Amino acid sequence: MPFLVLLLMCIIQTALVARDAVLVSHAARVGARIASVDQSLSGIRSAVTEATPLDPARLDVEREVTGDLVRVTVQYRSPTEVPLVGALVGDVGLTESAAMPVER
Repeated sequence: MPFLVLLLMCIIQTALVARDAVLVSHAARVGARIASVDQSLSGIRSAVTEATPLDPARLDVEREVTGDLVRVTVQYRSPTEVPLVGALVGDVGLTESAAMPVER
């Protein structure tokens, strides 16, 4: 029985990290969309944090402009909060990038 409980906790933690990965991907797309019209890093950060329920303290946003293309990279430290599993695994780093052409 303890093994099944631990297995269930691992499955729940994996699902939570997968959810965060989808949210990070969405945040990168939102950031790239905003960066295509407004390249200020503060505007991109604010759009990314408003577009997702992720903890802004664990979120990092970077922008890179090369020619007519802007790339936004979002990094997030996904917390592992499920009892026992979180202590064994630790936070998971998630990174996603999205690129869009710059609108002038």
